[in-house]
Amino acid sequence: MIKLKKIIKETKYWEGRKFGEPLPTLKLEQEEPEHFGGGENIDILGFKTEHFDICKSAVILYNKLKEKDLNDTAKKLVLSSAKELDHLFEMEKDVVAGKSLDHDPLEHGIELVNIISFQLGRVAELINEDFERDTNFLKLHLLEIVKRSK
Repeated sequence: MIKLKKIIKETKYWEGRKFGEPLPTLKLEQEEPEHFGGGENIDILGFKTEHFDICKSAVILYNKLKEKDLNDTAKKLVLSSAKELDHLFEMEKDVVAGKSLDHDPLEHGIELVNIISFQLGRVAELINEDFERDTNFLKLHLLEIVKRSK
């Protein structure tokens, strides 16, 4: 939605415009997805996330994982998946903001979701738990990248 008063104040479209001249074409502001701002950045086994602030579900999942009795292999997988997920969230933020990336966000996003899913699946196997429902948020974030990359 265009915030007309804000645009008029900030851009001064009316100043210096002669009668009868067309108004310049306005670029719509990128609206942030509803899920942005729902999470918070957390410490995951020594790794401090920078982009988990856009996903409350990820925060809940990784806080749950931190409470588990994990062996060294599971800890490495949790840490690696958290880093990959933080990068996915960073890419999503950049795509939503309309920033250009030095790589294809769709291709890389799919690759990251595959890696994260595999790693968390392996953790689930190691600790004999099921995180299928806890990882449904991955699809939402990938679809947001798909929608904005068209």
